[in-house]
Amino acid sequence: MRRHSFRVLVMLDPGREDAVRRDLGALTCCLVEPSRHRYFPAVISLDEEQPARTAAHALVTIALRDSEAAAFFAPAQRFTIWADAVVGHTVQAHGRIGYGIISQPVSPPRSRAPRDEAAARSA
Repeated sequence: MRRHSFRVLVMLDPGREDAVRRDLGALTCCLVEPSRHRYFPAVISLDEEQPARTAAHALVTIALRDSEAAAFFAPAQRFTIWADAVVGHTVQAHGRIGYGIISQPVSPPRSRAPRDEAAARSA
């Protein structure tokens, strides 16, 4: 599994946008549900320069297998956003925050070779 990121348009439920920004800041840990009863833990980074409102552009980052990314998060795919909760040893959706629509995938960052990483730190 690796991290996949997607540009999205997020439509927060009325009355939730201020609470999401105030309580959780620009990063919101949540669950996304692209199909019925199929949940993925995710982080939504709302674009900071936008004022709190119902619709916002954001970046969603999810740990997925490549086949899951293609199957569940293709452009124009709609998904439900849920606040997450840990119950026992499982993560369960708790309280709908809103909806999102995938605009486009964002290429995951390439990992650098160890020698390139050391050179970048010493520069």
